[in-house]
Amino acid sequence: MKNTYFLPTLLGLFSLSFQVSALTTADAPIQQVTLYPGAAKIERSIKVKSGEQLVSLQGLAANFDINQLQYQTSGIDVNAVSHTDSALDKPAGNESSQLKTEIEQVRDQISAQNAIIQSAELQNKFLTNITKGSARKVQKQAYQAFIAIDEAKIKKEKLTQRLNELEQDLNAIGDHGFNQRTLKFHVNAPQNGEIHISYMIPYARWQPVYKAELDSKTQQLKLSRMAMIAQKTGEDWNNIKLTLSTSTPQNYVEQISPAPWWVNYYEPEPIRPMPAPVAMAEMAYGRASAKMQAAGRDNPEPGFPQFEASEQNFSTEFRSSTKASVPSSPQLIYLPLSTEQYPAKLSVWAIPKQSTQATVNVEIPAQGNNWPSGMVRLYRDGDYIGQRNWNNHAESSLQMSFGIDDQIQIQVTDLSNKKSPAGKTQSATVQKQQYTVKNLHRYPVNLVLFESSPQSQNGKLNTQSTYSLPPSQTSWNGQPGINSWQTVLQPAQSFQLDVQHEFNFPAKGTTSGF
Repeated sequence: MKNTYFLPTLLGLFSLSFQVSALTTADAPIQQVTLYPGAAKIERSIKVKSGEQLVSLQGLAANFDINQLQYQTSGIDVNAVSHTDSALDKPAGNESSQLKTEIEQVRDQISAQNAIIQSAELQNKFLTNITKGSARKVQKQAYQAFIAIDEAKIKKEKLTQRLNELEQDLNAIGDHGFNQRTLKFHVNAPQNGEIHISYMIPYARWQPVYKAELDSKTQQLKLSRMAMIAQKTGEDWNNIKLTLSTSTPQNYVEQISPAPWWVNYYEPEPIRPMPAPVAMAEMAYGRASAKMQAAGRDNPEPGFPQFEASEQNFSTEFRSSTKASVPSSPQLIYLPLSTEQYPAKLSVWAIPKQSTQATVNVEIPAQGNNWPSGMVRLYRDGDYIGQRNWNNHAESSLQMSFGIDDQIQIQVTDLSNKKSPAGKTQSATVQKQQYTVKNLHRYPVNLVLFESSPQSQNGKLNTQSTYSLPPSQTSWNGQPGINSWQTVLQPAQSFQLDVQHEFNFPAKGTTSGF
């Protein structure tokens, strides 16, 4: 029989003679972690022996909402749950614990050097008051004391520098400041049983990272997806089952309800004089001050195998088939999720209106919903090109730019760009340009040249565009007015296009965009 409970709120518990079992996190290690983009769900099991009445789990980091603690029991019953937090023996990951130990050792060494310095200084003070005895002996002892002071100061300086470096590393991890939390379960255990607990914890995250490698010779694209994982929870995740989820848990869920739509009409109000500039300045200052005070109340929080994708009703999960370990540290861990190969449709994009540099574009089939949006690193023929943010929302195909193609030459020649009167009340502007695109590669390329037709946002501004060649398409990605010409350029071959845009508008007005 398995029962599920939520943590009750307890103001106090009476004291009785209990058979108590005090456990540590080593006795109930983390077994399962479900990592979300900004939090993690921790799952662990607590063994309960027959006859025990109070089971406590010590050493937890007090960095999770106790109201979100959930537990299930097997073979036993839980009568009540309580918790205590203490600033003593604060938990930390293994890396922070080692740093804290080394910091204490360095501090002890600094104290030892301070003792040497103080004792030598006291000795010299004593020697200055001696009026009897051998002067040579006093001089020798003073000399030895000064040497000891200099050597101790040099060692202290080096130790102090080492201490500062260690403290910087410890603060960079930032998981050593959490209080220690102890959970207490008052149980009825007629037999051996188990308490399975789970809770949400911040200071952990994951995000998808992609690597796209283009082989232009074979026209193949290798797309690898990885998970960047980081966590600073104050506890190492050792030998756990890890699940990555694209879901985003929320502490507070707002209920959205329909609301009536009210409209109204008001009579014109008389014109009132504007407030004095000083008053306006005070109002602006008051608003800015309120914003600064609100911002000041937001305290920044300390800043993360093989997987199989599983589609859920509202999210995608990547579950590890093998166990993993993630330390509590500032390091970012990259875990591979999958690698897939796609035939790539290569083309060279030229947009002379915007740039005289052509770019390499790759088109592959659209990816499924289990590819969440993220940063993608681009490689072309083994060379790193750069990175960009990838939003996986394409329906039919996915397009990626792989940087500039220096072997495609684009030349723009202005044939005419002049404004002339078209009567007493009208003006006209005519733009004439010639685009020349030349292929300097030793192999043919698929060229796509884009040119947008100007679209007026005012009925008094009329536009007309003519081209020396008809466009292959007059829209792009569902956006009208973006024309494209598609052709195959052989080595050393050029493609030429003459464009003309004419604008007619009232002479007294002003224009923008051309």
